[in-house]
Amino acid sequence: MLPQDSSSLQSPLFWILITGIVVGLVVLAQQFIKAKSSVSNPDNIATIRAQQVAIFQAKLSKEFKDRKSLQQAIREQAIEDRENCLMNFQPLTVIHPGYLGPPKDGVYDEQEGISSVIRMGARCFVMPIDYHTKDTMPAAFPAANKPCLLYRDGSDTIRSLNAGSIRKAAQTLANAAWSDSINQRNDPFILILYFVRTPAQGTRQYLDFLSQVAVELEPLTPYLLGQTPEGVYNRQARQDQLLFVDTTQFEKKLLVFCNVDTSGFRSSAKDFKKTYLPKEDLDYWVHLRMFKQNIETPLGATDISEKAGIPRGLMEMVSYYTSLPSDQRTLRTAVAATKEKFTVALSLEGTNPTLDSSRKALNTFGVQALPLLITDATPELMSLMKEWKYAWRAKPKEILYIRPAPQVIALQSPKANARGGVLSVPA
Repeated sequence: MLPQDSSSLQSPLFWILITGIVVGLVVLAQQFIKAKSSVSNPDNIATIRAQQVAIFQAKLSKEFKDRKSLQQAIREQAIEDRENCLMNFQPLTVIHPGYLGPPKDGVYDEQEGISSVIRMGARCFVMPIDYHTKDTMPAAFPAANKPCLLYRDGSDTIRSLNAGSIRKAAQTLANAAWSDSINQRNDPFILILYFVRTPAQGTRQYLDFLSQVAVELEPLTPYLLGQTPEGVYNRQARQDQLLFVDTTQFEKKLLVFCNVDTSGFRSSAKDFKKTYLPKEDLDYWVHLRMFKQNIETPLGATDISEKAGIPRGLMEMVSYYTSLPSDQRTLRTAVAATKEKFTVALSLEGTNPTLDSSRKALNTFGVQALPLLITDATPELMSLMKEWKYAWRAKPKEILYIRPAPQVIALQSPKANARGGVLSVPA
């Protein structure tokens, strides 16, 4: 072996080469660790779950708790009787309930995720319902083509290391939303079923897919809004009245909104020679249908309304409201729309609205639901959460919907009394 030339050890080129090799090894090691941690296996899921639970419990649940109930909000925000309707309130709304995060390589834990945000005051969920088509998915996911909760990024790539269970989410919601341990236990709860994708509409496969969702929602059956003294709300029968009646009609009730057509269950026996049991019938669960106003807006499986009349539910992107012209005519038109439609304004996947855009959507235009993705205690999220002093914040007074005053029928003059048609003959 030749003796090493000591002069080569002192060469700058030698040390540059050594430094490059070391840096390269470090980068490779980091990539290996990162790749290993992004694999869907029980150990990784448990590790990330523990990290995210700590964030929820130490930073979020302790910071945001004991928000005031709907009835407290009505009193303290000076809501008059004719203003007391769902159209005038903006419930704290969470999207992807049960997803602990982080946004990339995060995990679902329905028990911790859902019970935590309910303790924080959430009374409205936007639940994205999805499915995958691969038979090679890890065991942490259900079989292909089964409805489940998935977290995808803006490029449509699945980023969660596991899937969420609709049934587990429903069970946790049933256990937590009306628990004696929270201030809002008598308040209604709005569950928005936001189908990201479905089988082709108008097919037997489509109804079977929706039916599986209905079966998974079973734990919520005792709370489902149905028969009331004013009428039955199932199957969207009173969706034109739902948002305008007094909120006391909905105490301890679950209200279900949905972004796809469920009416096919009504004619399934004729169309497909199949009758679905009540527990398998998603149409029975839905009180209000959600639409979008522009066919080009990417909002999952949401359709535009093609029927006459006013659609009572609207899904839109929050960017729509931040990009509207600021003239008074546009403002009046947009506010008039949120006085007749329950409006949900979504942000790009994996993001939350800015504080300025959220205030514009809520306070200027009167959007009812601004879903928040709760996965980490970022300064932006903390600022947004503080916008909800109450679980149900009222819209500003100047953009409230006011129910018409009840008509008082004037008493008939005694002179007009026909005495039941028995007329006396003058003497």
